[in-house]
Amino acid sequence: VADTLTVYALSGTAPSFPAGYYTATGAVTRVDGSFNFDIAFDIDATNKVVVYPQRLVGVSAIGAKPVGMQRLSVPFDSLERAPAGGYVFDSSFVVTPGEGLVLQVQANAECSLAFSTLRYTKLVVDSIDVPRRAIFFHSVHNPNCGYRTLVPGTVPRN
Repeated sequence: VADTLTVYALSGTAPSFPAGYYTATGAVTRVDGSFNFDIAFDIDATNKVVVYPQRLVGVSAIGAKPVGMQRLSVPFDSLERAPAGGYVFDSSFVVTPGEGLVLQVQANAECSLAFSTLRYTKLVVDSIDVPRRAIFFHSVHNPNCGYRTLVPGTVPRN
């Protein structure tokens, strides 16, 4: 599923603004005590986007989801299948417009009846509106647990 989305910086904006992204639905969400997000976005002092995995923002009573990230090494549209390895867990990533990430989320609760508990997403930051502390990005997420296909509109084959 492909989408173009807007989130707001974790710092310097109202807590009611969406600053997170939830891969199960491919939607932006608030970053709050419900922990209904996989990654959170912020803007640092040099006006670059910082992407945090859930564990670095806080840990819920049931524990944080492992979220692995890695930089896109090819153009966004060229990545048709998420890499099987190479993800960095529990680390933030700084990205500028035009740069992207691939996510691997351990989604135990959402994928409990599937053959795998992993979910994959790719995203790229399009632009930043620093005065509004808004971050514009587009993403492709695969809602199917265990499938690494990241081509919108295709039937997963792996």
